[in-house]
Amino acid sequence: MDGVVVGNLALLGYLAPLSLTVVALMAALNLVRSVDLTFHLGRAVSVGAFLLLFVLGIVVFTSGPMVSPLIGVGEAGIALRLDALSVMMSWLVTLLGALLIQFSRNYLDGDPRQKLFFIRLYITSGAVLWMVLAGNLWQLVLAWIAMSLALHELLVFYPDRPRAIRAARKKFITARIGDVCLIVAAVLIAQAFGTTDLGMIRAAVAAALADGNVPAEAATAAILIVIVAALKSAMFPFHGWLIEVMETPTPVSALLHAGLLNAGIFLVVRFGELVFLSTPALILLIALGGCTALFASSAMIAQTSVKVSLAYSSAAHMGFMLMLCGFGAHTVAIMHLIAHSCYKAHAFLSSGSIIEYVRNTGAQKLDQAPHPLALLTNMAVAVAIFAAVATAIGIDMTKRPGETAMIAIFMLAVAYLLVKGNTNKAPVSVIGRTMLMAALVTIAFFALEVTAEALLGQAVAVYPPLTMPALIAAVTAVVVHGLVMALSAFLPALVNRPAWRALYVHLKNGFYANTLFDRFLDTFRLAR
Repeated sequence: MDGVVVGNLALLGYLAPLSLTVVALMAALNLVRSVDLTFHLGRAVSVGAFLLLFVLGIVVFTSGPMVSPLIGVGEAGIALRLDALSVMMSWLVTLLGALLIQFSRNYLDGDPRQKLFFIRLYITSGAVLWMVLAGNLWQLVLAWIAMSLALHELLVFYPDRPRAIRAARKKFITARIGDVCLIVAAVLIAQAFGTTDLGMIRAAVAAALADGNVPAEAATAAILIVIVAALKSAMFPFHGWLIEVMETPTPVSALLHAGLLNAGIFLVVRFGELVFLSTPALILLIALGGCTALFASSAMIAQTSVKVSLAYSSAAHMGFMLMLCGFGAHTVAIMHLIAHSCYKAHAFLSSGSIIEYVRNTGAQKLDQAPHPLALLTNMAVAVAIFAAVATAIGIDMTKRPGETAMIAIFMLAVAYLLVKGNTNKAPVSVIGRTMLMAALVTIAFFALEVTAEALLGQAVAVYPPLTMPALIAAVTAVVVHGLVMALSAFLPALVNRPAWRALYVHLKNGFYANTLFDRFLDTFRLAR
């Protein structure tokens, strides 16, 4: 396709984030007085933005990436980069935004500040679009900061709720630390490669990765990128604010858990080649992501509040996705991100139904732990299922170590599913259904992986050959996940022991990391 035509088509992409921003400004300046008109305009531009980006996405998938000309001065300005990654993320943002706008119309019906809520929601959604579509480094940084500040205004929408204000304050502090790290990383990247165009940066990083000539500034920037992602995605021990953001309006919770938490994963994937330049960055991703995934998924089962349990679930998913990025499995991480966003948006918007479901099913637990031989047998069955499916579709699990580590962890999850279903007292029909479900889950996993690689293509970094320290970290992550799976399987036999009861209390309180953060804030406030 002709370069001029490509540039003109890419310019159409500006209409998506710009339209939401314009509607928000018009409503803020009271040019749109009616709440109903504010709602209808916002919903219309969200749906229109989705349709526009869908059409542009079809062009991208058929003809290749599109980049708009830079609008600005020198290396600083606005440019849109439409590739498979940004297109898929923009589809998710606009579709989720339209659903949240519709839900908010009914949820906040009669609230005298509903119009203000719509304004803040439109600004936040627009900032997210500016960020995911960014083709310039400084545009990404500014949109990242604007997105965080706009979210803060949504979190404090009810200023008379002390717990919401406290959670927002902690989120504000961690976000500002992340902003500083991102700005420093951007400066280092610009110095190392002499450009702020994301496409040119990626090409320069790929060249540095190929010849082994890694600038010191780039290696430092990679570590800072990981820190920014960890702070944004509520990694342990900075997860406390996430489990306390429960007194904000439900649409805000859905937007946060299904959308903005994912920004950390998007950032790591967007700068995937840069992160591959630094082995410490990969190890940090595996360590932070893996520890958070294990901690949050364990703490989740000790919660009595459904929304707090969902918050821990979000932290666990974010941790697992960052760990996948540490393995180099960027395509799988993005597909996991999209699936988790859809699931978590539905979970929060239908939280009443979830409460009803938990009340009806929460007491159904196994009354015995499996025999150790049964655990090994189910593990062997899981390996056999994976090997059979992988062989049938022609996937070599030994080709890439990072992918092998990821598959090993998924095998552990399938083995746990088999352990739960194949008990001594389980009927043959239940065992059969469990085996069938394990096979279907395995097929779905490989199908999603193949689909992700086909769709994302060259838009994300490919699996790197892991260095020995990163490989050791990956193997350690697999072993630890296996130990946790075994502990979960034998949990019924341990539940009445004093040591487990103590662990249960510690898990319920999140190992008191959030309490320490609270004490720090209180001490700082008293000092001031």
